[in-house]
Amino acid sequence: MVLCVDSPRMTDRMTPLESPPRSDLEAELARRDEEILRLRDLLIIRDAELGDAKGRLAMIEQASRRLGEAAARVPIPGATRLLHALIRFVQRAVR
Repeated sequence: MVLCVDSPRMTDRMTPLESPPRSDLEAELARRDEEILRLRDLLIIRDAELGDAKGRLAMIEQASRRLGEAAARVPIPGATRLLHALIRFVQRAVR
């Protein structure tokens, strides 16, 4: 920053010669505000998508758990293995 002295007797009154115009600063602040809002909107969208994915995953896990419990109650030999294989297949398909 370059400073100038108004007069030799007024050495305590120094003013900056080069200060950016107020309109440039306001324009920069407006651009930054727009960018902040854009990024905030993207974050909100991403959080919503993540919530949807977590909800679907919870539903699939619950269905898998129910199938596993049902398989444990089936007295038919080999049916438990078949149901466990089906559960693993469904879990892999989701990933």
